[in-house]
Amino acid sequence: MKKHLLVSLCIAIGLSLNAQTAKEWLALSPVPLSLPALSHQKDVDNKTFTEKELFEYSLLNVNDLVPDAAKTERNFHQLRWEKAKMEQDTVIAPTTDGKFTLNYYAVYLDIPQWMEGSFQFRLFGNAEIYLDGQKKLTYTENQPANRSLSCELLPGKHSLIIKTVTKGGKVLACRFDNQTKSEGGSLAFTLSPKRGKNIYDILNGNHISKAELSPSGKYAIVSIRESLDGKNKERTHIYRVKDKEIVYSLSADLLHPQWVPQQDKLSWLQAEGKGKSFYTYDIETQQLQCLIKEDLFINNYNWSPDLSYLLYYTTENYTEENWQLRKLNGIEDRQPYFRYRTYLCKYDFATGLHARLTWGNASTYLLDISHDGQQILFAASHPDYTEFPYSKQSVYLMNMQTQQVDTLWKDRLYAISCTFSPDDKQLLISGGPSAFGERGKNIGKNPIANEFDMQLYLYDLATAAVNPITKNFNPSVNDAFWRADGYIYITATDADYVHLFRYDLKTQAIQPVECPGDIILSSSIPEKGEEMMYVASDVSYPARIYTLRLTDLQAQLWDNPSAQEYENIVFGEVKDWDFPYKKGTLIDGRYYLPADFDPAKKYPLIVYYYGGTTPVERSFGGRYPFNLFAANGYIVYVLQPSGAIGYGQEFSARHQNNWGKITADEIITATKAFIKSHSFVDATKVGCMGASYGGFTTMYLTTRTDLFTCAIAHAGISSITGYWGDGYWGYSYSTCATAHSFPWNRKDIYVDQSPLFNADKVNTPILLIHGTKDVNVPTAQSIQFYTALKLLGKEAELVFVKDSDHTVTDYHLRILWNNTILAYFAKYLKDQPAWWENIYKEKNL
Repeated sequence: MKKHLLVSLCIAIGLSLNAQTAKEWLALSPVPLSLPALSHQKDVDNKTFTEKELFEYSLLNVNDLVPDAAKTERNFHQLRWEKAKMEQDTVIAPTTDGKFTLNYYAVYLDIPQWMEGSFQFRLFGNAEIYLDGQKKLTYTENQPANRSLSCELLPGKHSLIIKTVTKGGKVLACRFDNQTKSEGGSLAFTLSPKRGKNIYDILNGNHISKAELSPSGKYAIVSIRESLDGKNKERTHIYRVKDKEIVYSLSADLLHPQWVPQQDKLSWLQAEGKGKSFYTYDIETQQLQCLIKEDLFINNYNWSPDLSYLLYYTTENYTEENWQLRKLNGIEDRQPYFRYRTYLCKYDFATGLHARLTWGNASTYLLDISHDGQQILFAASHPDYTEFPYSKQSVYLMNMQTQQVDTLWKDRLYAISCTFSPDDKQLLISGGPSAFGERGKNIGKNPIANEFDMQLYLYDLATAAVNPITKNFNPSVNDAFWRADGYIYITATDADYVHLFRYDLKTQAIQPVECPGDIILSSSIPEKGEEMMYVASDVSYPARIYTLRLTDLQAQLWDNPSAQEYENIVFGEVKDWDFPYKKGTLIDGRYYLPADFDPAKKYPLIVYYYGGTTPVERSFGGRYPFNLFAANGYIVYVLQPSGAIGYGQEFSARHQNNWGKITADEIITATKAFIKSHSFVDATKVGCMGASYGGFTTMYLTTRTDLFTCAIAHAGISSITGYWGDGYWGYSYSTCATAHSFPWNRKDIYVDQSPLFNADKVNTPILLIHGTKDVNVPTAQSIQFYTALKLLGKEAELVFVKDSDHTVTDYHLRILWNNTILAYFAKYLKDQPAWWENIYKEKNL
C-alpha cells in the first residue's frame, strides 16, 4: 500500500498537544537466524561478520507482507501474525535462548484527514522502519535511542512495519504527534487491515485486457495486465476452459495473437530479421508452424474464414512535415492524422502474393468477411460541408475472386457498421436512429434524434428490405453477434448498466439474459460450443471473467484476478434513488455510502452527472471512482438527466438543442429532493462535479443556483461557440447536440446558455481543471471562465495539468490530479483547508 509521502528525518523528539500512542502491535512469527559459514574470518575490508551485518542481510520483502491478526501470510505459509506481547506501550520480543531471530512488527494507521506531524520512536536496538512499504528510517545500533520521522499523511489507511534482529526483550514504542488542526478527527492506530478504496487500487493491480474463446469453446486466450507505479507488464496464457489448466504461454513480444477460424489454433506476428514472421500454434498437437517468413508489409491482419488469405492495412502519409505556412484543406485538416490514409491489402497463402484491394482519396476500412470467404464488406467516409451532418459514407461489397465491387450505399448521411448473417444472405447493421430514415426512429415529439443511441437493423441483400429490430428497445446497442443457433447476442447500455440480451429470430423478441455483472466490458461467443465467456465489473468490485452456458443461460465465475488485491478493501452500500421530475420524466439515480456509514451522523454530499449523450455507468474504476470519494467520508449522488442513451430514443433525443435548458433544472430539483429525503446529508456542505460536457454542466449550474457549496469542472466548456469552432470535434459533435443550430441563428443557445456570458451570476467557489494539450475541449475554455470570474471578484481556482489532453492518463499526474480534487472538496465540504494549502501554497506574485 503506497501513499504519496514527503518524509524528512530529524534526531530530536518534539512533544505535541495532539499525540496518539500505538498501544497494540502485530508480530510475525520469529524467523531463526544463523551466522554464515566462515563468519569468524575477516573479509577484504578486514571486517568480521557482526550482528550489524546479520541485521542488514536478513530480510523479507516488506511489500509482500499483509499483516492481519491470527492469519498466515499468504506468500510465506509458515509465518503467522499474532498480537505482539506488550509491556504498557512497548513491544516485547520473545526470548530465544541467546539466538538471533528476524522479527517484523506491524500496525496500521487510520487517517481521517490530511495530516502533518511526526512519529516518535523509542528504539531498544536495531530497526528498519517502513511506512507504506517504503523504508524511511534505519537504526543499526544495539542500545536504546529516540528517533523521529516527520511526514505528511494523506487521508486513508497507512501501514507501519518495523524490522529488527534480536535475541528477545524490548523492541520499540511509538507515538504520532499531529501538528495539523484536527477538524476531521484524530489519527487512530489499529490492527485491522480493512480499508476503503484509494487511487492506487485503481491504477495498480491486475487488469483483464483480453478473454477470448477458441472456435470450439474448449480453450481461452486470457491476457492480464499487471500495473505497478505506472509500469505495465502483460502476461498471456492459453487455458483449457473446463479446468483452467494453462496449456500454453505467450511471450510479450508476440503481436496480435488471435484464434485461427474454425480451429483450435493460435496465430500471431513476431518481429524477425528485417520484418515480421507469421506463426500458428496448434493447441491439440502442440505443433508450431511458420506460414510467412520475415514479411515487410503485414503489421496487422484478419483471417479469411476459409483460411485462404489474410487482409491487412497499409497506410500512406500525406502530411507536410516541415511546413512554415500551410493552407488547411477542410476543418479536419488541423488534426494530426487527417492526412493519413489507410487501404486494404490481401495476402494469398496459395501464391504468396500481396495485392492492394482499395485505392482512392479516402481511407477504407474493413467491416466484415463472409463466412465462405468469397466476399468482404468495406466502407469509406469523407467530410461534406454542404449537407448535414457533414460527413458521408459509402459501403461496398467486393467479390474476392474477381475483386469486382458492388456499391451497397453511396454517400449515405448516417454512418453504419455491418456484419454478415451466418448464411451470408443478410447483414446485421448497427447505426443511429436515422440510419434508414424514419424506419428506425422512435423519438416521440422530439424533432431530431440522438445519433449516439445505437440501433440494430436486419438488411436483406437480395431485396434490400430493412427491419429495425431495436426500434422499441430502450437500451442502446454496444455490440452484437449473430450466431448460427438462431439468436443475435447483444450487449447494450441499459440505463446505467451494460447488460446482455438475446434476440430470437423466430419470435423477433429481445430477451434479457440474467447474469452476474453490472457492466459487461467484453464478450466472446464461439461459433461452436455451448458456452460464451464475458468480462464484467460491478459497482463495488473490479472486473471478473465469467462463463455462460448458451443452452440454459446459466453463468458462473471463471476467474477473479483481483481477489487478493481486494481481500481487505471494504465498500459501503450503493442504493438506487430515482426522482419523478415531471410527468413522463423519471431521473434515474444512485448514491454511495461510506463503509462505516452511520445514519445518525451528517455527511457532506458530492453530486456527479454528465448531462451529455451517455449515462454515468456503474463502472468500478474510471476517472471518477465514486467508491473512492465515499471512502473519504462523502455521500455521492449520481444522477442521469435527460438526453442520455440507455433510456429509450425519446429520452436521448432531448439532448438535441438543450445545452442545460432541461438538464440544469432536473439536477437542481433532484438534488434538493435528495437532500430533503435523506436526513444524513448536510445541506450546507454540498459539492458538484463533472467533466467535459459535465464540466460545462458544472459551470452552467453555478450560473443558475447557489445550492452548491463548491464546484469542480474538469475540461469544461464555458463558451459553446468557442468549443463548436475550436475543438477538434466541436462542430461534428454539435450535429448531435445542436443540430441545425449555429452561432449566427441561435443566440439563445450559443450565448445565453454559455456559462461565460453568465459569469456575473456565479456565487459558488469553483475549481477549474484543464489539460494544457486538450484538443477536444481547448484549454482556453477554462481560461476564459477563470478570467471572467477573477475580474468579477468571484472565488475561482484554475489548475493546469501539464501536457495532458482531454483526460489525465499519466500515472503520477493522475495521482496529483486525484489529490487536488479531494483536497478541494476537503477545504469546502469538511472545513479542512490544510491539504489544499499544502499542495498549492500561496505565492505573493
